[in-house]
Amino acid sequence: MRGKESVGELLRALKETEAALNGALREREEVVRALILALLSGEHLYLVGPPGTGKSLLVRMAAARFPGLVYVERLLHQESDRASLSRAPLGGEGIAEGSIVFLDEILRAPKSLLLTLLSFMNERIWHDPDPRPARLLSLFAASNAHPSQSDHLEAFFDRFALRCLVEPVRHFDSFADLLEGREPGGGSGESRGGEESGFSPESFRDLQRFVSREIPLAPGVVRLLWELRHRLGREGISLSDRRWKMVVKVLKAVACYEGEAAAGPGQVAGLLPVLWTYPPEIRTIRRVLAGL
Repeated sequence: MRGKESVGELLRALKETEAALNGALREREEVVRALILALLSGEHLYLVGPPGTGKSLLVRMAAARFPGLVYVERLLHQESDRASLSRAPLGGEGIAEGSIVFLDEILRAPKSLLLTLLSFMNERIWHDPDPRPARLLSLFAASNAHPSQSDHLEAFFDRFALRCLVEPVRHFDSFADLLEGREPGGGSGESRGGEESGFSPESFRDLQRFVSREIPLAPGVVRLLWELRHRLGREGISLSDRRWKMVVKVLKAVACYEGEAAAGPGQVAGLLPVLWTYPPEIRTIRRVLAGL
């Protein structure tokens, strides 16, 4: 990638992707935006919601718009093991080769397997059994349930910077389109010009470096985040120090995506997906953000 012009071209292509997905899927704007931000920031996204709400469909449709990236998907279950992640049954790519990796029904996998993913998600290293570099840009995971404190998966779940609750459609027009099979916007959401978009692993990594290095925090933002931390704490909601660093990465990604030269107070409202740990916290965090 060379210069801000190339950054602008990629951001425009990402916005076209976002518009296409929102045109094909009803009431999924927040989830689509979180997926884009995960790729922009190099972080991971966790989707939780009842069966049949389109979690897997959304990830697959998004991946289809990035033909230059290797997409690897696995459906996890109680018998899943490291070998099943390392290679496909018919000799396809394993997760170490994937630019985008989607792990469906992730909480059905053995806890021991999930813990082996920590270095894969953090350092992009996959042990099979010897360590080797992974090509991962972002990992997406989906589940019908949410981990509880008794699952003792805090270290694993904390690696997902972004979380989204995916619920059934709420509005009549969306419900009617669902029943009658209409596609909003007249499109399928699949790529029609993805080959020309310039999406490649290298371009995404350059874009992630641009977000990290070239988008500063505007004056006053650290103080605002400190106030946010204080207000959340009064509500009984605490984030680890690691998560606050993730908050900054996502905040910069939001600013970059919105065409801002610095991450300012205006982007703080877009931080909901990176702030909650358990779904009941979502309403409280919305209220706190609105108060800021």
